[in-house]
Amino acid sequence: MDIQNSELYGFLINGLKKNVPPADFAANLAALSPERWQDFLELAARQRVTSLLWHHLKQKNLDKVVPEAASASLHDAYRRNTMNNLLFNGELRLLLSALQTENIPLIMLKGIMLANAVYENIGLREMNDIDVLAQPEHLNKIADILIGMGYSPLQPFCTNVAMQTRHHLPRFIKKGYAAFEIHWNLTNPDKHYHINAHGLWERAVPIQIASYQTLTLSHEDMLLHICLHTSYLHPFTFGLRPFCDIAETINHFSSTLDWQTVADRAISQKWQRGVYLVLRLAVELTGASVPDDIMRKLQPPDVSDLILETARTQIFTDKYFANTTMSAPFAQLLESRRFSDKIKIFRQRVFLPKAEIANRYSVPIRSLRIYGCYLHRFFNIIFHNIRTFKNFKKNDLCVKNLVQRIKLLDDWMD
Repeated sequence: MDIQNSELYGFLINGLKKNVPPADFAANLAALSPERWQDFLELAARQRVTSLLWHHLKQKNLDKVVPEAASASLHDAYRRNTMNNLLFNGELRLLLSALQTENIPLIMLKGIMLANAVYENIGLREMNDIDVLAQPEHLNKIADILIGMGYSPLQPFCTNVAMQTRHHLPRFIKKGYAAFEIHWNLTNPDKHYHINAHGLWERAVPIQIASYQTLTLSHEDMLLHICLHTSYLHPFTFGLRPFCDIAETINHFSSTLDWQTVADRAISQKWQRGVYLVLRLAVELTGASVPDDIMRKLQPPDVSDLILETARTQIFTDKYFANTTMSAPFAQLLESRRFSDKIKIFRQRVFLPKAEIANRYSVPIRSLRIYGCYLHRFFNIIFHNIRTFKNFKKNDLCVKNLVQRIKLLDDWMD
């Protein structure tokens, strides 16, 4: 954690918690210089919680201690995010209309669902894309509809090949609009925490979004998915936003959320470690109301202060948290002491299964061209990681500490 800005992290956490009395930090906010206010706003923006912060400050009547320039900036960010999300809803409405004609169901995931159905209003949750879960037999039809709406996949794909190695199609993008990410599962098939998506559909519940009746995950699956996404899929690199999602989700569904089911499902799906770590930090950072007995049931016997501090630091790492490109295998490679281990990891990352190479490079799995793709992947890995590798060898503390955190978290959650 950046020591220079640790005070501002504390202010931000207090600003986002609903149960912190305003008097506890009103004087601190009032004492901030214009320069520190700018730092505070930049921190909130990096954490993707500016709109939510402004909302909580107004709820606590703390907007009166915010300087005029900072107040205008916060209000403008909230207004722009509201307009942005309404635009996203418009695109989703077009997709849902077309799918209704075809009788194709969708399950809404993460941001688009949270903004519409969990947060107090649509402008409080920042997002860049629309995530949905579809049934495998409908993927190509949904892709065709999106292409008809002016969207393009980031790369060519073959659905049958992609399903062997991934859990979603390439992102569909259209300039000036939200990207769409079409999932058929929440986990990649080669992970120890992989699940069968059939149960998600059996437990899905109806919801109205963008004026259309559609589906979303059950309350328990919804909470678990946020924990999975925060820990295993993007190890604590999205800042405070997912912990706010958790606090809001628990608060919104408090009367119907079955906590025993959450705990039992986390354990049976082998998500226990990630779920525990995320919920533990959500209690600490956003005041999420997680029952003590559930925390005790989920707590792994080997959780340590080091693991907790590592995850906290990862959340607040300014340079890398928003879009780190360092994978766990690359961190493992850099941290490995034996040269033979480094060669083994590198070989595993280059010589992926043919199905995955075929999906990544959009070539038929039986084509001889696939062997050329392995060579392309070799140079691609070198090109994308050479700068990080050089900085690591130069003992760049930012890079070395990041590598150690990623490896430690990956080893502990495995």
